[in-house]
Amino acid sequence: MKNLFKVFLLTGLIFSLSFAGIRMGQQAPDFKLPDLFTGKTYTMNDFKGKIVLLNLWASWCTGCQAEMPEFYKLQKEYEGKDFIIVAISVDNNKEKAIKFLKHIEEKTGIKTPFVVLYDKDKKVAKVYRPRGMPSSYLIDKNGKLIKIFIGSFTEENINYLKNEINKALGE
Repeated sequence: MKNLFKVFLLTGLIFSLSFAGIRMGQQAPDFKLPDLFTGKTYTMNDFKGKIVLLNLWASWCTGCQAEMPEFYKLQKEYEGKDFIIVAISVDNNKEKAIKFLKHIEEKTGIKTPFVVLYDKDKKVAKVYRPRGMPSSYLIDKNGKLIKIFIGSFTEENINYLKNEINKALGE
């Protein structure tokens, strides 16, 4: 009976770990996705040497709608530094994602200042396994995951993210 319990416990542990997604300290998984606007293909390796804020979002997500204007301002604020936002849309409809970003451009007066990729088949989402939308992952210059954020960044809490970015930049 004890052995049966151990087998169930071990099976449960393995099963739960298989759904855990990535963890801090791990290398950020590579991907190959097209740019939402141009179709140019990017991989995670294209951003080595930069601090990356990888953001999984969708146009239907209210938290994503709240934080995206903040990301536009954030990227402009860090212009010229080794920091980039890589926003990955998991929308089912590419046109809705584009329309959403065009609306943000009009709202902020800023042309989309970062790379926006389209994960049509949810390949990146399947690897990262976000626990909520939006989810963001801060990745160091060597491609190592250093912070996971679940939920949206707004004007009220964006300073927390800036502090983490500054730490990663060594400032």
